[in-house]
Amino acid sequence: MPSLSNYKIYDPAEPCNYTGQKLIDVINKMATDHLSQDGRELNLAGCCIGPKGMEVLVKDARLGNLKRFNLGGNKIGDEGAMLLAAAPIFSKLNWLEMGGNDIGPDGIEALVKSTVLIKLKTLNLYRNYLRDEGAQRLAEGNSLVNLEEMDLAQNEIGNSGLLALAYSKKLPNLTALCIDNNFASREAREEAKCAPNFKRLQSLNL
Repeated sequence: MPSLSNYKIYDPAEPCNYTGQKLIDVINKMATDHLSQDGRELNLAGCCIGPKGMEVLVKDARLGNLKRFNLGGNKIGDEGAMLLAAAPIFSKLNWLEMGGNDIGPDGIEALVKSTVLIKLKTLNLYRNYLRDEGAQRLAEGNSLVNLEEMDLAQNEIGNSGLLALAYSKKLPNLTALCIDNNFASREAREEAKCAPNFKRLQSLNL
């Protein structure tokens, strides 16, 4: 599960600032155009729907069978993450791409404490703003016990956040983690490699 580099985060045509019926029409069309025929996959990468777009999506009954959702590069922020985490239509998701969404500590806490997203096995959160506080909230409060893969690259995570994750007991099934291109020191990275949670991983990218 390598971290992505040179990834096109935002599409030039950004509906983030749309409002009212225009926003509803654009988001509904995006869902129609990008939803797989079986209704199990939706790829909105780079569409920049913003938190208001998430308000529309969480009401779309067509998404009730989604298993894979690519929401990378959409500027949904903490508000949008909270909406997603609380929306029952996403209860079947097992793969969620959230890179490049301006998500901070409050947003990550909402996601990992969600009672809706309990089937998630893969959570990609590279290129957000979790920082140490967000990493610590994840490490101490995660309830997504089925998580197997996470990408936390480029999140401004320093020593305390990295080590909180390395010693966390809240990620029992994690097998692969990307946490490269953050702010931790070489000494902290070396300690993390030997910590119980990271030592058992099949894949670790520091």
